[in-house]
Amino acid sequence: MYLLQERLGEDAVNRALRRLLDRYKFKGAPYPRSLDFVAALRAEARTTEDQTLITDLFERITMYDFKVGQPTAVRRPDGKWDVTVPVEAKKFYEETETPFAERIEIGLFTAEPGRDAFDESNVILMERRPIRSGKQLLKFVSDTKPTYAGVDPYNFYIDRNAADNVLPVT
Repeated sequence: MYLLQERLGEDAVNRALRRLLDRYKFKGAPYPRSLDFVAALRAEARTTEDQTLITDLFERITMYDFKVGQPTAVRRPDGKWDVTVPVEAKKFYEETETPFAERIEIGLFTAEPGRDAFDESNVILMERRPIRSGKQLLKFVSDTKPTYAGVDPYNFYIDRNAADNVLPVT
């Protein structure tokens, strides 16, 4: 649900839920089914990418395997930082690997997400970047040296090993 909220928008998910509740409240059979909820979400999805996400979340057994290699930051003469984040991505339907090409959140941070007093002030950069199956190298320029970098750092996707999504920057 967090992934739907992030991708479709909280208002769109709330509208879908409201429409479903309004349609079925105080009524007897036939009662709403999961298919009715999916149809309400599809009515809110505006892009092919969002329609595919709904299919992956509700109509298939979909798993992901996102992994960050060793991120690095090198100071430039102008004081900014060139940050490189190696990423590997895989997508599976049940246990069969399938091609993957979506925009996924990539983040640079001054603290490790999900730990201690982490909050939005620790986010240097969070943006959705095109990610495809296999290994790729993402490059950023930052005013602040990040101490952590990650792909799907807030674990919106069902990942086989979410512990390797964020690593310290060297």
